[in-house]
Amino acid sequence: MRTHAPVAIVVVALCSLLRAPADEPARLGPVRFVREWGKEGTQPGEFHFPIGIAVAPGGEVLVTDHYNNRVQKFSPDGKLLAVFKVLPNPGGIAVAPSGEFYVGHFPAARLSKEKYPDRISVYSSDGKLLFQWGKSGAGPGEFDFLGGIACSNDKVYVADQTNRRVQVFDRKGKYLFQWGEYGSKPGQFGGNSSRRSRVGGPQFVALDSKGNVYTTEGSMGRVQKFTSEGKFLAAWGDNADQSGSFGGAFAGFKANLQGPIGICIDEHDRLWISAVSGRVQHFTSDGKYLRGISNKQGNLPGQFLAPHGLAVDGKGHLYVVDAYNHRVQKFAVK
Repeated sequence: MRTHAPVAIVVVALCSLLRAPADEPARLGPVRFVREWGKEGTQPGEFHFPIGIAVAPGGEVLVTDHYNNRVQKFSPDGKLLAVFKVLPNPGGIAVAPSGEFYVGHFPAARLSKEKYPDRISVYSSDGKLLFQWGKSGAGPGEFDFLGGIACSNDKVYVADQTNRRVQVFDRKGKYLFQWGEYGSKPGQFGGNSSRRSRVGGPQFVALDSKGNVYTTEGSMGRVQKFTSEGKFLAAWGDNADQSGSFGGAFAGFKANLQGPIGICIDEHDRLWISAVSGRVQHFTSDGKYLRGISNKQGNLPGQFLAPHGLAVDGKGHLYVVDAYNHRVQKFAVK
């Protein structure tokens, strides 16, 4: 299996990444490390390449544990509450307002030679499999290495990575509509990478309070913003190796992997975005850089190795899946 971290190249004709006023980060306050939990392993509470994360209505934290084929549930302070065995190769995860959680599944994992269908599975809040849908392919309702998932009250938005599109379903899995195609123009995805490479994206997807949809796009190094029906609104991002940008190579191995990965939205419709270079950064909804947690890759508190999924709770905390460190980090960001 290829790494989940995307590749980014500078994109022409995108909106420039704007800097916030100098006093904006000060008004927001400093980011404070709170705690971390997890290590590499197979025992309960350990991880083998976690990818997605979501906060349940009660504040519990759900994390997909990719190679262990499970979802683990924790209290906000990292206490293990439950371990749910799920279908193979879990990645993206979203929790519906009613508490059910939706999990996306890759067709294969690097550590297994077995192939399974691309699909989405749905579980009750106590981990009971309710139903599933999808198969590998390029038709409506089919997937090719689907990435992140986002749920509204009545819809499920899916980043269908290698198919270069966002697909939308009702909460029971009925296909509704889609948008996107291979290319570099607004509303297209991954045009500077191979058509068959899923690093082009869209990687993850998130919804704001108005129903607008945001996607991360690895190889293009950008974020795109759409209406809930898929009308293009804006795009921003570049591949510079600096704060406010998404560039910088992943230090974990020699492949030149760059770009944004995970995305989540806080109560003020501001965006937290992770990048494979180890950055986790905060932006306004129109792409103005506000602040970041770290520009250094590593395994110390506040450092990351290819951070993936992000989630915020209602108490001003940000949770980051630190994928290659096999842990979750929690920060106070209010």
